[in-house]
Amino acid sequence: MSKPRTLVFVFLRGGLDGLNTVVPTFEDAYHELRPTIAIDRRKAGETAGGAIPLDDRFALHEALEPLLPAYREGRLAVLHAIGSDDDTRSHFEAQDQMEHGASVTQPLSGGWIARWLRTLPGISALSALAFGRTVPESLRGAPSVTAVESLDDIRLATRSERSGDFADALARLYADSGGALRRPGEDALALLRRIEEIRSDPETGAAYPDTEFAQSLSQVARLVRSDVGLRAAAVNQGFYDTHVTQDALLGRQLTELAGGLAAFDTDLGELREHVTVVCLSEFGRRTYENAGLGTDHGRGTCAFVLGAGVRGGRVVCDWPGLSGEDTEGPGDLRVTSDYRNLLWEALTTRFDATYRETVFPGLRYRPPGVFA
Repeated sequence: MSKPRTLVFVFLRGGLDGLNTVVPTFEDAYHELRPTIAIDRRKAGETAGGAIPLDDRFALHEALEPLLPAYREGRLAVLHAIGSDDDTRSHFEAQDQMEHGASVTQPLSGGWIARWLRTLPGISALSALAFGRTVPESLRGAPSVTAVESLDDIRLATRSERSGDFADALARLYADSGGALRRPGEDALALLRRIEEIRSDPETGAAYPDTEFAQSLSQVARLVRSDVGLRAAAVNQGFYDTHVTQDALLGRQLTELAGGLAAFDTDLGELREHVTVVCLSEFGRRTYENAGLGTDHGRGTCAFVLGAGVRGGRVVCDWPGLSGEDTEGPGDLRVTSDYRNLLWEALTTRFDATYRETVFPGLRYRPPGVFA
């Protein structure tokens, strides 16, 4: 039996400013609209300062430099001017829509990952995990899902010296019950035993930053290595609501993102071919800076895809422009790529998904072409 592939969905919450993350340095309007917070392209020979050139049009925020090796090796792709058709610019509404896999014309309940998981056979207690205190909307309605802050949370609530005796007593109880509790009870005990084995597995020595995001990814990597059948993991990162003093806040959040992803990529090693990471935010920021040297809620943003099968080393976009009628509303980067097309391309090419109307009802599929 082949090792199952794992989807890691990283939600960049708060509205990532795609224009200062993947900088359109070829756009004169970019510097005109952001006279204070615009980032210049790093010049040839410079090793610090400025955005790092990716091609003749776009450059990468310097805080994301740890991801450059994956980009240059063709395992990391960037999508720009991506987003949903929700134009409320409300965090709550835009996040809900994206996690539900919906459009404004077709609201949905339950999460898009959950709908995909319901099409798969053999889903177990460790097939889907969310790292956090609650199950995110993207996994709401999954056949089985567990929300944890740490794998250490999954244990019997008893004194450690008596946990073995307690587990044995529960096993006898479930075996003798012969009713509806027998199978789920035995499954739960099997899960606890497997988690204990995972906790005793040796660490790989990968240098993860001391952040909640990075530690969540380190536990995803342990589950992938342990071959427990993990199919989907949902992780939150950042708070990208950069209304004020954007430079410092965005730099901190992108440093955390790059550090966690780079460590995760290193930790997986040869298992990279089994894991696909998709990083999305609910919307981007306005094209022009505000009086607080930040940016307000906008529309289009950028996304990142990391893993085997990715046609990386490229910035993929249908660039709408930043001037006048090219923008949307009060001055926002226009969305030219539906986020659902990226997600469905990932599911079809990497996970052999076939039920588009189940997962993304009504989607007019136009693959962005970031997967081989």
